[in-house]
Amino acid sequence: MSAEVKSETIDLNGKSVLLISVKNGEAAIGTCLAGHTDYSGSASTQTRLFFIGTDPVINFICPNHSNKRSDKLVSFCPGFQGYEPKIHDALGNSFNKLNNGDSLAAGLHDIFTLLEDGVYTAYMSDYYPTDGSGIFFWGGYNISHEVRGTAEQSRVIGPDQTFKPCFLVPTEPLDYFTARTRVNTDEQVKYRRVQGIVYHLSGLHSALLKGHHGAVSCTDKDIPYSCAVIEKITEPYTDIIYPEAPLPASSPAPVTEEGEAGAETEAQSAPTPTVNPKPIFVPEGITGFRSPSVKIPLKAFPKDMLRIIIEGRAEYKPRQFSILSAKLSTVRRKAVSNNVLPFSVLEKSEQMPDCEMIESAYAIKKLSDEELNCLLRGDVEYNGEVIVSPNFYSSIVTACNFLQFSDAQRFVDFSIAIMDNPDLVATHEYVAHRAAGQSSSRKLYNFFKNAVEGGDAKYEKIIPVAQTFVNRYKDQAK
Repeated sequence: MSAEVKSETIDLNGKSVLLISVKNGEAAIGTCLAGHTDYSGSASTQTRLFFIGTDPVINFICPNHSNKRSDKLVSFCPGFQGYEPKIHDALGNSFNKLNNGDSLAAGLHDIFTLLEDGVYTAYMSDYYPTDGSGIFFWGGYNISHEVRGTAEQSRVIGPDQTFKPCFLVPTEPLDYFTARTRVNTDEQVKYRRVQGIVYHLSGLHSALLKGHHGAVSCTDKDIPYSCAVIEKITEPYTDIIYPEAPLPASSPAPVTEEGEAGAETEAQSAPTPTVNPKPIFVPEGITGFRSPSVKIPLKAFPKDMLRIIIEGRAEYKPRQFSILSAKLSTVRRKAVSNNVLPFSVLEKSEQMPDCEMIESAYAIKKLSDEELNCLLRGDVEYNGEVIVSPNFYSSIVTACNFLQFSDAQRFVDFSIAIMDNPDLVATHEYVAHRAAGQSSSRKLYNFFKNAVEGGDAKYEKIIPVAQTFVNRYKDQAK
């Protein structure tokens, strides 16, 4: 039976959301739980696989019984050597259709037939071609290690916020990289509308299905890496309702024969009106279903799509699961590192926004100068409200990350003010490392230079970072 793919665009709070339902899909691309395949001896870890065809591609070790707030250990499966011809053609055709002007629904149709049954959303978004820690993504997963930002629920962003994933995991081994292909993509990326196609995996990370060489070219040429994103909608959510605060409970003043003077006396003796506490209402059941980037209420879903979500399963093991399990132990002779890539690409990757900056950008809407001044004084509240977090150190860290992502000039000023304050010495080293990324800032150079030459005790923790920054700045100026 052939796959049945339907698409529909709904209006959600004034924004258009593209929904795609897949029925009788081939389940050739997707994720599934593989049980306890971690050989460390821990019974609390579970393995999740991202697979393409009959091959496991990305291995997720999920600690703490797959706790949604825990980051995962991620690695590229060493036995994977490439796509099957049918899948390779489907990805290539979809990529060409998108860049020839087709809509997301039409352009991605061939890929949707390869997915697991369920409801998906598709949209365009810019990605940073790194692992979220400044390492270029293509060769950054050879060894299983904990990757920041892979938790389904970020402790910084919070469980109720929506966010757009923006970091990558490869689905091709790095030994596929060739300088000849890269020369061609250097020219092609200048004219492409879509640079890559990605499938969301977990948290802030997505698997790159198509566009690996283009990611190298875009990074080297400083071209935004714009991707067509596919997200599966499976997670139920419940919105907490916060009604408006009721009016103060008070009774009208009694009328007296004394007239105005009596009225004043009664008003003075009247009790102070009491304000009832603001109630919180948690409705029974769920509000709707969500993916990382969108929350869709039940009433907004087309009926047939809602039926697929409710009657189907959030995930299931594909029919080729036994083959996937058997291939998990396959080992290649050699794992190629990122060193084969141009040095300029690796250097620019280090300067891209990382997970901490992205999380802070979603957690904070804005920070006024008055709020920043309160933090510099050691206060975590402004006008009776918590600025960022009740924890002061966490507030400084999050504020720095937010400013570094959103306003470089204010970030430099805020960082210098922190490092110049001996009362905030606990945050000096972290802020200095953050500020060191602004390698072209003359203001930071002057500050670090004075700190190194002055020898003041309050700068003790930042001296190594300051010296490195000064040396690099001088080398760039030559």
